[in-house]
Amino acid sequence: MFNAPIYDHDFYSSEFISNPQPHYAAMRKLGPVVYLPVHGNFALTQYQSVKMALLNHTIFKSGLGVAADDFGSNFLQGNIVASDPPRHTELRKVMLPTLSPKELEGLRNQFNALATKTVEELIGRHEFDIIREFAQVLPLKVVRELVGLPEAGKYNMLKWAGAAFNILGVQNKNAQTAIKVIEEMRGFINKKLTAENVKENSWAARIFDLVEKKEVPEHFAPFLIRDYISPSLDTTISAICHLVQQLSLFPHQWELLCSRPELAKKAISEAIRLGSPIRSFARVVSEDVEVEGTVIPKNSRVMMLFASANRDENVFSNSNEFDLERSVFEHLGFGHGIHTCVGMHLAQMEMQALLAALISRVQKIEILEFAPLANNTISGFSVMNGRFE
Repeated sequence: MFNAPIYDHDFYSSEFISNPQPHYAAMRKLGPVVYLPVHGNFALTQYQSVKMALLNHTIFKSGLGVAADDFGSNFLQGNIVASDPPRHTELRKVMLPTLSPKELEGLRNQFNALATKTVEELIGRHEFDIIREFAQVLPLKVVRELVGLPEAGKYNMLKWAGAAFNILGVQNKNAQTAIKVIEEMRGFINKKLTAENVKENSWAARIFDLVEKKEVPEHFAPFLIRDYISPSLDTTISAICHLVQQLSLFPHQWELLCSRPELAKKAISEAIRLGSPIRSFARVVSEDVEVEGTVIPKNSRVMMLFASANRDENVFSNSNEFDLERSVFEHLGFGHGIHTCVGMHLAQMEMQALLAALISRVQKIEILEFAPLANNTISGFSVMNGRFE
């Protein structure tokens, strides 16, 4: 019999998604582990408990899926996020060369030029759509081209990615709507995508080339293509929006950043900590686990609440504040351990380019309107309008 405190709320309800922070604070107060009877899952709420699970991948296993229920876990099982070694190691080994800091450095000038152009076109406008006219520009104009899908696939990437993240929750309306979209993506990858119709020298072309050379098993190819599609857009777009929001909410920190541009990396880190683009991924424990006196039985599904852990008051002083001078910046927004986000350097480079363009050209950032995104996994925005002065 388990002894975890109970938190009897629906983690995937519209009420929870639209205003999560009071829930996270209440869960952390109950302890590092809580039980969610609505979902039949345990949840890790505090920084140290989530980090512990991320580092113990042999016990907190991903290979049975990382969604909050069996359906979603089975539906997307086998990709890099939802796999264990040795499969995970092999998939990651294929992807890393294209996403290493050294490889990405060749894109920096392109990112910087596009970021500068984007900001210059927005300055002085009375109001603009921050999501579509600012946050989406680099991911859609550059990263989409790097993946290299033909036109029919390229322009569906954002839709497909959003659906994949909805499936990783429970089978509510968001997830049910996503099923057909995911099936559309799979049909495109499995039946329409070929070595002949992908962009030359793209990431997708490289996968086909590795398969032809028998350096990668053929059955890995669809998973690798999906791994390039799903995480490469939504999470970065969300993180960029959170950065803009925090700079607007804390104008004194924006002034500090403009006077000390060397703090840019800390600004990005703080935005990801506070925004936590991924709300939660789940694991299944391979044995009974005791976490600070609470027993999690073998085969239980455990949700790792990144968004709660990143505001843990025991680790981050004034945890709800955007603070460029805080002493601790090691957030869990990119995960930790063997499942650390393989695309984190790409996301950081995109954000660095946009932030540098803002620092050198913008005095004031103002959010005029925003609304949360109704997605089971992504913490983002469906609406964000504002202006740069």
